[in-house]
Amino acid sequence: MAKIESALKHLAKGDFICSVHFPEEFDALQDPMGRTKASEWLQTIGYRLARLSDEGAFFMAYEVPTVEMRNRFREDLKTIRNRLEPYVGFMETLRQAQGRNPQIQAGDVVWLTEISEEVRRSALLERRLSDMRDLADARVADGGATLHRVQRMFNLLENEGYLVETNATSKGYTFTGKVEYLYQLIAFIAENTPHLSDDEVVDQIDSQMRIDTPSPAGGEDQKP
Repeated sequence: MAKIESALKHLAKGDFICSVHFPEEFDALQDPMGRTKASEWLQTIGYRLARLSDEGAFFMAYEVPTVEMRNRFREDLKTIRNRLEPYVGFMETLRQAQGRNPQIQAGDVVWLTEISEEVRRSALLERRLSDMRDLADARVADGGATLHRVQRMFNLLENEGYLVETNATSKGYTFTGKVEYLYQLIAFIAENTPHLSDDEVVDQIDSQMRIDTPSPAGGEDQKP
C-alpha cells in the first residue's frame, strides 16, 4: 500500500494525479481497494476524492465550500485569466497550423525544439509569443529569444502541473491530466465573463464544473 500512501501525500499537497504525472499513484487509485482507502482517509479530514472524468486525473476536493476553497478557486481563475489562457491559445493556434486538433489532450507530447522552429517559421506565432510579457528577458539576444520564450512557457506550465518533462535528452514534455481542469475553468470564464467577478465565481463554480466524484465504496462515479 506504499503507493496509496504516496498518493495521499500528493493529494494533500493539492497535486492532480494522472497516468502521466504520478503514474504509479494513479494506478493505485484506479484499484477499487486503493480508491476506497483514499476516500475513507480523506473523509476523516473533511475532504473527498474527486475526479475530472471517467479516465481523468484524481484530486482532493472539499466536502463543503470553505473560505480556503473559495480563495483557491479565485486564485486559479486569476492565474488562468492573466497568464495561462494566452499560452493555451498560443499552443492551440500552433497545433491548428500543423493540421492537428487544436484542443490539447492529456498525454499529448510537445518538443521544445520543434515548437521553437515552428514559431520561427511563422510571423504570427512569433509576434504572439513576443507579446507575452511574462516570457520576455532583456538579457537574451534576439537570436535566442524564441527558444528562450518557449522554454519559459514550458517551465511555467510545468510548475503549474500541466506539463511534465518526459525526455530530458530531447526536451520532450507531456501534458498531464490536469489540462482537463484548465479547460473546464477556461470554459467557465468564457461562459460567465459578462457577469463574472471574483466574489461571485466561487458561488457558481460547483454547479458549473463537471467533476466526477468516486463513491466512498469505490463503485461507479457519481456527479456531485
